[in-house]
Amino acid sequence: MEEILKESLLEAVFDMDQFFPAGYVIELGKNMYYRRHQDGKILCSEITGAKRFLRREDAERFACHHLGYVDMEAYLCEVEWVLLSAESEVMDCGQYWNGRQFTPDREKAHVFSSYQEISSYQKRNGLEVASMIEQLVFRRAQIRTAA
Repeated sequence: MEEILKESLLEAVFDMDQFFPAGYVIELGKNMYYRRHQDGKILCSEITGAKRFLRREDAERFACHHLGYVDMEAYLCEVEWVLLSAESEVMDCGQYWNGRQFTPDREKAHVFSSYQEISSYQKRNGLEVASMIEQLVFRRAQIRTAA
């Protein structure tokens, strides 16, 4: 019975999109993102604990209603999946797949909104050995709030 359980766990397919969804987050400081309000304070976290929004409009609306503090710099960021060169681990800078080749310019990276989509693309284009799948945060716009 124990062997059957181990085998079924090994064969289980984890839905990476459920654990690490793409979408939008609100950046409140360098590598610090809105997590939640607690006792009248704003709690921040790294990207893994950030509150995610499926749509850009939802993130913008939330920020305008709940983060309207004087002098607060807030940025709307998009969380997307990218292909990173396998050699990037040994290099000082990352090399991102732009649809034709790897480039050091992360803003030109070809982005994907789901792990399933990028995984299929990676296999279809024979990039399994040359690349690894990574999730990155891209700043898209400063959120203007009225105090």
